[in-house]
Amino acid sequence: MTQPDPIQQLVMLCHKMRQQGQQPSVGLLRTKAPFKVSVTQAIDAIKQFNGSAQPPISQEPNTDNSGNIAALEKRIAALEAGMSVLEERLSRLQQNNH
Repeated sequence: MTQPDPIQQLVMLCHKMRQQGQQPSVGLLRTKAPFKVSVTQAIDAIKQFNGSAQPPISQEPNTDNSGNIAALEKRIAALEAGMSVLEERLSRLQQNNH
C-alpha cells in the first residue's frame, strides 16, 4: 500500500483540525504534523484545504463503526429515559405550585 503524498496528508490533518474547532495555520500545521514540514509544504496544504469543499477520502484502513453506533444508541436511550424522568418531575412541581 502506498502512502499518500505529504501535501495530501497535511490537507487531511487540516480537516481534522477544522473538525476539532481549530483554524489550520502554517505554524499549527507544522507543529501537529507527524513528520517534518517545510513552510512551503504547509502553505501549499492550506491552499488546497481552503480550496476543497469537503474532506478527502482517507486512505487509512476502514474501521467498523457498528460498535460506536451501538454505544451511541444506548446512550441516546439512557438520555431519553432521563429526560422522561425530568419532564415528569417538572410536571409534578408545576401542579404543586397551582
